[in-house]
Amino acid sequence: MLATDSNALRDADQLILLLYMQLIAQILSLGSVKQFLYRLAAFAMLFSAAEHVCAQVDVDKVPDARQTRPEKIEKVVVIEFQGEITYERERYFNAKFKQAQQVGCDVLIVEIDSPGGLKVESLKMARLIRNCKWAYTVVFIKNEAISGGALMSLGCDEIHISPNAKFGDIGEIGFDAEAFAWRLIEPKIESYLSRDARDLAQSKGRPADLAESMVDKDVLVFVKQDADGNNVFTTARVDDDQQPVAPWEIVPETGAERFLTLSGQRTKQLGVAQYFADSREEVLASFEGAKDSRVVEFKHTTTDTIVHWLNTPFLTGLLLVGGLVALYFELTAPGIGVGGLISALCATLFFWSRMSGGTSGWLEVILFIAGMIFLVMEIFVIPGTGIAGIGGGLLLLASVVLASQDFVVPQTVWDWNRLLVSLLTVICSCTIFLVAAFFITRSLGSLPLFNRLVLSPDAPDAPAAQASADKADQKEGADVDHPEISVGDWGKSQTQLRPSGRAVFNGRSFDVVSDGSFVEPDTQVKVIRIQGNVVTVAEVMQ
Repeated sequence: MLATDSNALRDADQLILLLYMQLIAQILSLGSVKQFLYRLAAFAMLFSAAEHVCAQVDVDKVPDARQTRPEKIEKVVVIEFQGEITYERERYFNAKFKQAQQVGCDVLIVEIDSPGGLKVESLKMARLIRNCKWAYTVVFIKNEAISGGALMSLGCDEIHISPNAKFGDIGEIGFDAEAFAWRLIEPKIESYLSRDARDLAQSKGRPADLAESMVDKDVLVFVKQDADGNNVFTTARVDDDQQPVAPWEIVPETGAERFLTLSGQRTKQLGVAQYFADSREEVLASFEGAKDSRVVEFKHTTTDTIVHWLNTPFLTGLLLVGGLVALYFELTAPGIGVGGLISALCATLFFWSRMSGGTSGWLEVILFIAGMIFLVMEIFVIPGTGIAGIGGGLLLLASVVLASQDFVVPQTVWDWNRLLVSLLTVICSCTIFLVAAFFITRSLGSLPLFNRLVLSPDAPDAPAAQASADKADQKEGADVDHPEISVGDWGKSQTQLRPSGRAVFNGRSFDVVSDGSFVEPDTQVKVIRIQGNVVTVAEVMQ
């Protein structure tokens, strides 16, 4: 109880001050140096004890986060927040909040209509609103702000609420795996949320006791009026033997096994809300210059829904796998361009969804582009060293992981979980890509769709074709799709094989694929496999 704690601290200060005076008097009356030193040591110990008491007072005091109400407004930003509080909704709110800060405004209005949801996300948004210094924050509640919605509202500078709306009930529940059901959490865990709710209310000058009763179902709230006619609150637990008596009166909405839930009318009467309002126009009308002010509105649109789905681990994995497979296909069958276009589209969708969701910026895009440049250098400029390839792979990994989260170094359990999900998504995507790449390398030419995308050699004239056919009949293992060459033929690489390129056999040029290694031009190669239109060669070691 705040009133009792304040009196106890005041009595302790008076006691320490009295001891100081007695010690000073005794020190001045001493005749012995030894006794003087003993008393001086005791004085120092009491002084450090006084500092500890003051530190206790400073820690318990919540910083005042209230802002001065603007006398006249010129620009207003409105963020609509409706529905259950989920991770996606919190990401949506963060993105809109950043956009509002970028466009700038005098007043930020958050229209809340929410039954609550996840605790961590609710607290993050509540603190984001509380710590806002670039605009005067207002929450407008037309229907309900329950649980997490009430937490968000406690962090704003003003609450405008409809008289028939509902506010409160911040009781926390958790899933009991043994009973396979949702249950109220333990009181020890509940105390953390109680502290958070009290701090949010105190920081904005609202009754902290009411906020605590919204979280703790066993807290009773009592109210009385001071000499100025203002409400003063105190609390008592249901099982307390001595509870406040007259002139204290119990707030009737509190009781045993009951989380405090208020109507809009009572919310204003008890000082939690500041104004009644049934529409946005009434909220704006409470500010001077509202008629001439510019209003910018942010709503939850179809684009936000698309961004949400693209940020899910499943679709994120699909984008990564699709982009890697398309890029690999482009490298193994150069000159077509389809794989490159698909890969670029996947990368664009990935970073667009992250930037729209507020977890990525241009730094992640720059890291991704730098990683691609390093990989291209490893393949085409300085093959075989491995340094550029490893560096490029690490840059790509860092860009993808950082783009999927709004932190660099994890600080909380939730941050570690997010990091683990991001890493697992990348690892699974790379594993699927390696399997797909192996399948493409072995079966590209025989696939019904992709065999049309692989370039085949020009049709020879009749005499050359007949000669080649005769030669093929004389060789075992000849392939009807390539009458000019067969397994075991030797030739020279015409271009660099990385791993695809062109090689010359029997005076003719063919599209070939190496067995996985890079082959320099004018290198002796040997045909080791022919599957459909895909000719696989290997470098002949001299």
